[in-house]
Amino acid sequence: MAELSQTDASQMSTQSLRETQECPDISLGEETVWGRLLALRPNVKVYHFSENSYTFGRGFVDHQLTKECFDPSILTAISKKHFRIVREQKGSGDAVIYIEDLSSNGTFLNRRLIGRNKKSVLKHNDEIGLAQANKKVFMFYDCENPDAVQYPCELSSKYTLTKKLGEGNYGEVRLAYKQDTLERCAIKIIKKKVLSANGNTVLMNQVSQIQNEITLLQSIDHPCIVRLWDVIEAEDRIFLVMDIAEGGELFDRITGTGHLQESVSKLYCYQLALAIEHLHQQGITHRDIKPENILLATEDVRSCVKLSDFGLSKLTADASMMSTFCGTQMYIAPELLDINQRAYTNKVDLWSFGVVVFVCLAGYPPFYDSDQHKQRYLIRSGIFSFKRPVWTNVSAEAKDLITKLLVVNPDERYDAQQTLQHPWFKNDAVMLQAAAEILKNEEEGTESPCCVEAPETVQANGHLKRPLTSPETRRRVQEAKTPRLLPTAAQ
Repeated sequence: MAELSQTDASQMSTQSLRETQECPDISLGEETVWGRLLALRPNVKVYHFSENSYTFGRGFVDHQLTKECFDPSILTAISKKHFRIVREQKGSGDAVIYIEDLSSNGTFLNRRLIGRNKKSVLKHNDEIGLAQANKKVFMFYDCENPDAVQYPCELSSKYTLTKKLGEGNYGEVRLAYKQDTLERCAIKIIKKKVLSANGNTVLMNQVSQIQNEITLLQSIDHPCIVRLWDVIEAEDRIFLVMDIAEGGELFDRITGTGHLQESVSKLYCYQLALAIEHLHQQGITHRDIKPENILLATEDVRSCVKLSDFGLSKLTADASMMSTFCGTQMYIAPELLDINQRAYTNKVDLWSFGVVVFVCLAGYPPFYDSDQHKQRYLIRSGIFSFKRPVWTNVSAEAKDLITKLLVVNPDERYDAQQTLQHPWFKNDAVMLQAAAEILKNEEEGTESPCCVEAPETVQANGHLKRPLTSPETRRRVQEAKTPRLLPTAAQ
């Protein structure tokens, strides 16, 4: 079968989908398509399978991997015949799909080496790497898998949903591909009925009830905010289509090392403060800022930070319901804990931001008790301290900012502009220059050079290009003029 360009493939798959109205990508012209290889790297083509066997490699094969798709460092490690995908019919009428490693340098399935001339069953959402375990190139999409038919037509006609990226009280997040461009995105699937911690059923707002708010959320365009592209409503679920962040959650970054170096914490928190400021300028209050909702664009330490889930609070009927989605109250401002107090300001986000700064630097929350009632008391009274040994090497400026944010009275609490003008941020030209470079590279859709120690696996930035639309953001990221390296040691 001939190789398809991304444009041709997407047009054909969209056309066939409209004909079937159920399972995407199961036909291509008169041929039945039983599977696809979706691209996990920029410029790599998407392949549709209708024959029973396909070989991939640099040589004379069914699908040739070329320099247009791979940089030389990867291409030279790919064998002339690197791997083969086979669909083998069984007597029962069922079929088994497997991948065979034909290479010298290795074919990896979900980061595990298959082994030369060995086979492994290929399943829906399996990831294929070439030559190195961390060089993931393809994801296999099984068109006959039941997962491919469980979504409403309004969604599946526009997006191909694949593997699960995460889940929570609200529902789950899945990796998806846009049918028209084959660009990757993330789709958050929210259940309309959610069981709260006290056993009550929480009902979500209908999208039609908040259409003006949804339109506003979709207009938000900032490099440090996950873009909300689409909102689709079904009978029992709401689908939020968003940018995908390759670097995962800030929560995992913190727990993986215990806590972050102060220089790294500052770089991340500065970007987060820019995002909060931009939302507040648009009249939007997030209400659920926590490390799980703060994503990183790449696995590099020097990464663009992206605030996500800023639209989730719009789908809830009132602020008290946010605890259902948080799963924890340790980031919630004291005024949101009072069920009798319906009025609140965007200062609730600055309290949550203060808790995030604390957690980044220390690796534990400022207000915690296994007893929920005692924890609420600590939050309402604003009782916390810097007594643990981890705070010995943290600067006085960082501690001062935290004390300006974790103020029980919201009228006395810092706002976003005051936060960005605090000496912890404003007096650090190194960090400001690093942030300026990161946001510039995010605007241009390129990766930034590493200025701090990075993990071995660094993935390409797959985010969509978009301009820095906020003049205030442009001004802030251009303040620092002297190029210097971000320090690697804690201050």
